[in-house]
Amino acid sequence: MRFQVVLLIIIALVFFQGCKPEKADPIKIIPQPTEVVPGTGFFEVNSATNVYTGFSELSVLNETFQEEIKNETGIEIGISKIPLNRNGIELILEDSIASEAYVLEVNPEQIIIKAGSPAGAFYALQTLKQLIPVEFAGSDKPKNCNCKIPTVRIADQPTFAWRGYMLDVSRHFFGKEKIKEVLDFMAMLKLNRFHWHLADDQGWRVEIKKYPKLTSVGAWRVDYVNYDETVSNWWGRPVQKEGEKATYGGFYTQEDIKELVAYAKERYIEILPEIDVPGHSMEILASYPEVSCDGQPRYKVATGGVSRDNALCPSNEFTYTFLEGVLDEVMDLFPFEYIHIGGDECNKEGWKNHQACQLFMKKNGLKDEHELQSYFIKRVEKIVNNRGKNLIGWDEILEGGLAPNATVMSWRGQRGGIAAAKSGHRVIMSPSYANYLDLKQGQSDFEPNLGYSLALLSTCYNYSVIPKELTGEEAKFIMGTQGNLWTESISDWGKLTYMTFPRLFAVAENGWTPEYLQDFDDFVERLRPHLARMKAKKVRYAKSVYNVWVHQKGVDNTIEITLDSELSNPDIRYTLDGSTPKANSSKYTAPFVLTSSHTIKAAIFKDGKMSGDVSSVWYPIHKAAGARVIYHMPFSPKDSAGGQYALTDLNYGQLDVQGDHNWQGFENDLDVEIVFDQPIDIQTVRIISLKKTIRGTYPPTQIELFGSKDGVEFTKIGDSGFLETSQVQGRNRISSDLACEATGIRNLRVKAKKVDPIPEGHHQAGKKGYLKIDEIIVL
Repeated sequence: MRFQVVLLIIIALVFFQGCKPEKADPIKIIPQPTEVVPGTGFFEVNSATNVYTGFSELSVLNETFQEEIKNETGIEIGISKIPLNRNGIELILEDSIASEAYVLEVNPEQIIIKAGSPAGAFYALQTLKQLIPVEFAGSDKPKNCNCKIPTVRIADQPTFAWRGYMLDVSRHFFGKEKIKEVLDFMAMLKLNRFHWHLADDQGWRVEIKKYPKLTSVGAWRVDYVNYDETVSNWWGRPVQKEGEKATYGGFYTQEDIKELVAYAKERYIEILPEIDVPGHSMEILASYPEVSCDGQPRYKVATGGVSRDNALCPSNEFTYTFLEGVLDEVMDLFPFEYIHIGGDECNKEGWKNHQACQLFMKKNGLKDEHELQSYFIKRVEKIVNNRGKNLIGWDEILEGGLAPNATVMSWRGQRGGIAAAKSGHRVIMSPSYANYLDLKQGQSDFEPNLGYSLALLSTCYNYSVIPKELTGEEAKFIMGTQGNLWTESISDWGKLTYMTFPRLFAVAENGWTPEYLQDFDDFVERLRPHLARMKAKKVRYAKSVYNVWVHQKGVDNTIEITLDSELSNPDIRYTLDGSTPKANSSKYTAPFVLTSSHTIKAAIFKDGKMSGDVSSVWYPIHKAAGARVIYHMPFSPKDSAGGQYALTDLNYGQLDVQGDHNWQGFENDLDVEIVFDQPIDIQTVRIISLKKTIRGTYPPTQIELFGSKDGVEFTKIGDSGFLETSQVQGRNRISSDLACEATGIRNLRVKAKKVDPIPEGHHQAGKKGYLKIDEIIVL
């Protein structure tokens, strides 16, 4: 009898345990909603689920929901014409809810979405999609399985009206179907402004029927470089020569643009076209030299970098006739109330040397070329305003006086935006240090060789859109924020997504979520399932925020190692034997010292799983460590922080040399002598040099080694011969290994010839090259 009672109790416990509602994972939405109240249990989406609305304004969203749910889960739901009491999704409009706001209620019986407008209901759908389990992402969706949405109540609305993403298609062209993918990932993050950079020195991308040469000539350039991720040759590329055929480019027909505008509208995105003038206009001058200051047919579509003498002529009346014709067609194509006319980085040297421009300035009482550009911008604004639209320009349009109705897009930090807001002008904040998505997003040595400078995910996320310098009234002029992707080094789709994600998640949250609800540590945790979805969908993204940063310092012939990260209190595990770190590898707790050569591999772990990639670097403590160096040719005072021991101090430089004083510079050839304390045998000498040709920094053309057993008589023990890499433009660290079987060496003399002159077709052709050497490694 006692056995039967125990058995019944066990069965009852199992029964009640099985009846317990399943526990949902924490709700991880990006952008973070204003209010999230988790419930208990799930709503199951299955083939019997229907979507319904009694509001005609929302009826188009029925099909949108049906399509999006199928794309995300593989389950095709139905569309109902009658109200649903259970197993349904109902869309409701309520006047009491703000235009882009929504309330999403998920209970075990149904999903109810209340919104202030169709846009709000659409944003609710984006949130609902993020509640779908990650297992449904990608092509390998669970078979014969209902999709369980956790019960929750979410009330949400955006902080800013302008939440944008800019894509430059001048430097690298992305076709119509890829632009649709851009609009899709913008919609996913509730971004509503697509800033389309359609014209720049390197290519014109929109069909203009009145001026067909803009696309027949201006849309094409010579493409000299086969891009890869070890060498980026954009800055300092050669210019097109006479007779060379322009083969790289493309443009959007007017029908393409109409299709894309409609596609964006379906996703509640407005497209802001940018036609960059008066500077950044080489492609216009190549097509129609009549709008240049000299009128000569000498211009070519630029092949790379910021071109000189690239400005339209502001004293030429035909310039304004031409622009009116162009902008009329552009404004016909894009219904959005704003048009962007650039105004940035205008090289005004041509105006200074142009007699007609100087006479024009005197006649119109313009004191300098800044005011001449202001005159130009104001003339263009009248063209735009006459069509009932408003002008946006980069913050350079403030110089010389701001056009009356202009909106400023602040990119050179916040100063331009602050000045514009204080003067009563609308502002979009997009400072380069935080919002330029083409900048590097991790420690330079562990990143693909894309972009320049640095804009970490944490920098992007922690940026405050409203500057503290503004009063409450002035802050009302801040329309919002956006992330910008310039494509100098972004030559394919994988590079585009890698640089965009995950930083666009941060931009989206800055634009949508109130700052008081933002927390970087929480954001990084919420980010994990979204990156898992991207991985399942085979979208390339950066893991940089989850990667270890490795810092080192040479101290008394040893190397002190520090490991850190953007994350708070990361679980860093490392090895010194070259093996891949595991969850039970040595845990980093404090800096440690290497007394011999090691390959450090380090990674961050979360719940026993590796979060990002392995950071791996070899630090040799070599035979010349700490050795005295005799300089037969002096080092440059420009790069001299390491002093007399910079080449043997075990302080290794990084590819990103900004603020890195471990590189020693030479105006002339390298000629140094390393003096050892006692005779040594040498098998290999490695010379690490820097290639950064935009600044005239080149690796050596030849390296020679001479050894001596007595410090008097020297014999050649190594010769690299001519180094081809010294003639190639680009940006990377160059390691030159010279094999030499030499014994009993007391003095090693190293000679390296610098590039002189810089080759024809290079950025600084004809000038003397500059050497930067990191360390002379003797093995």
